[in-house]
Amino acid sequence: MIVNYCALKKKTVVNVLDGRKLGVVKDIIFTFPEGVVTAFIVADGNPFSSKEPLEVKLCCVNKIGDDAVLVSLSERPQPLDEE
Repeated sequence: MIVNYCALKKKTVVNVLDGRKLGVVKDIIFTFPEGVVTAFIVADGNPFSSKEPLEVKLCCVNKIGDDAVLVSLSERPQPLDEE
């Protein structure tokens, strides 16, 4: 499956283990120069929210569908450690 960033950043991220909506894809993390995507940055859609963005590793992604990204997270992912 090929998904471009413009389509990906509009998708809702849902944890299939508890049905909870984590937010929407806001950014991606990739390695350079290999260009391998390693994680998604997920934030809730509210620009006034005080919640920290989350880093969801690509290994946790079950499926990228038409409307949502389904992930399996047994515990809440760590907030993004912005450098």
